[in-house]
Amino acid sequence: MSKKPIATHFFVLLFFMSPFIPVAQQTYSEPFAPPLDIPLYLSGTFGELRPNHFHAGIDIKTQGREGQKVRAIEDGWVSRIKISPGGYGKALYITHPNGFVSVYGHLQRYGDSIQSYVKKIQYSRESFEVEIFPNEHELPVKKGDLVAYSGNTGGSMGPHLHFEIRDEATQYSLNPLLFTSIKVKDFYRPQILNIAVYPVDTNSFVNGKQETTFLEVTGWGDQHKLKSQRTIKVSGRVSFGIVAHDVMNEIPNKNGVFEVKLLDDTTQIFGLMLDKLSFATARYINSLIDYGTSVETNKRYIRTQIDTNNLLFNYDQVLSNGIFCFSDTLVHKLTWQVSDAYGNLSQLPFSVQEDTAISRFVKREIKKTPYHIQANVPDTIKNELMVLSIPANAFYQSFYFDFKQLEPDSTKLYHVFQLHNSKVPIQKNLTLSILPDADLLARYDREKLYLGYSANNKNYSSAGGKMNHDRMEASIRKLGFYTILVDTKPPVIKPINVATSEAGKPLSKIKLSIVDNQTGIRSYRATLNGQWILMEYDAKNNLLFYEIDKRMKTGENDFELVVTDNVGNKSIYRKSIKR
Repeated sequence: MSKKPIATHFFVLLFFMSPFIPVAQQTYSEPFAPPLDIPLYLSGTFGELRPNHFHAGIDIKTQGREGQKVRAIEDGWVSRIKISPGGYGKALYITHPNGFVSVYGHLQRYGDSIQSYVKKIQYSRESFEVEIFPNEHELPVKKGDLVAYSGNTGGSMGPHLHFEIRDEATQYSLNPLLFTSIKVKDFYRPQILNIAVYPVDTNSFVNGKQETTFLEVTGWGDQHKLKSQRTIKVSGRVSFGIVAHDVMNEIPNKNGVFEVKLLDDTTQIFGLMLDKLSFATARYINSLIDYGTSVETNKRYIRTQIDTNNLLFNYDQVLSNGIFCFSDTLVHKLTWQVSDAYGNLSQLPFSVQEDTAISRFVKREIKKTPYHIQANVPDTIKNELMVLSIPANAFYQSFYFDFKQLEPDSTKLYHVFQLHNSKVPIQKNLTLSILPDADLLARYDREKLYLGYSANNKNYSSAGGKMNHDRMEASIRKLGFYTILVDTKPPVIKPINVATSEAGKPLSKIKLSIVDNQTGIRSYRATLNGQWILMEYDAKNNLLFYEIDKRMKTGENDFELVVTDNVGNKSIYRKSIKR
């Protein structure tokens, strides 16, 4: 790699802050109204690195409470309504004539006309969970209309509004901060926390070792520097990684960054821009990041190396698939550049040099197994009791797969099957099939069996599965330890409030807790005087509640709740409620 003179920077950077700097990505001038009446402060940014996906919108803080008015950002019509116990919870989709779709998630409730429309459909389907696609004439809205109230439903971990803007034609999620009418106060630069240098091949070294070198960073803005200022010595092919987060005015949140670049002097050798996202490629985040380190430490390093089966389209000007060889013995001045959507930029300079003291003939030994997985080829791993079917392109790169069958200990019902380890990610589902023995089937109802998963062969959780003829089958997306378990315990129902008044004061809700610690809740059904009633399910808090309405008559009412887990165990709770 040839050396170039260090170029003079063409803009001035302040130490703690920088002014708005236009960046070279597409911006949008649509005159959208803000989705909330309050100032917009973010607890999450677009493209943040989340488990198995990128964050497809922005999370807007709602002053620590629910019930903020949510407004349509432009004329249009409600084109989709989805309610689920997890995910976005209560979500609303509005299609606009200008080709965009706005999305509002984790809502407490909808505006009156939408709420009435949804409730009628929930009762007609006898289901809290619904997905509805109104036509353009059913629920029209005007810019600024009150369409919902902010909440904390679904997978939300605190009150906020999840907000997205999508391209209707492609269904790509677009970064809302690239819309000039969506204004967020941000003059602060991102912060760089750590970098990594990875030896790629068996004859690659970093600082004399054939293992990843992790380096801590100090400083801020243009003054970031490695805590250890020594030149990094490398031999053979290497790649790099970085951990960074964004900070904004007046809030303590550590959010995701917008753009990352790596320069060799003035030549860009790696780039990543999170200006738009596709749900079809979201899971490729597990190839972008150092997945193994994220499993161990929860730190998500953005890697320069692009794996064989990584189809993420957010890369920009990446040389040699993000793998580099510095074989000219010169000191290379590299610079990490990290920016947010408003162009606030931070830099980290560091140096690398070919390590001439390392012999190119020294090689790290690769642990070989009988099972070599080729990334682009379907494969099967099996023995007498287990079959693992692997589709093509299930993994991001080729590797030797470690498989073991372990004898059960006193805490297990059956053999444990070790499928490599939990530090290798999966893009496409694998099919795991295990043959239970006659003794297991004789002792337990086959319908109560399920597949258990553990990353460490200690604490097992349900991986689903069901008996298909004589075998337990499941679709899996994690490597680790699997075994057959049994669930004979029904869900636990605990009343929290099953009265219409307390201490002489009327109550507005009937509340119960439902918990199943093994296979989880599959379904629930509540009736009042024999008629189905709508009970909302807050899965993260194990809570069911019914808002008391005209369906509860004056006098005695017979309430019944039936809860079923994922292998068919049932619990029934009955109570006479007086109104």
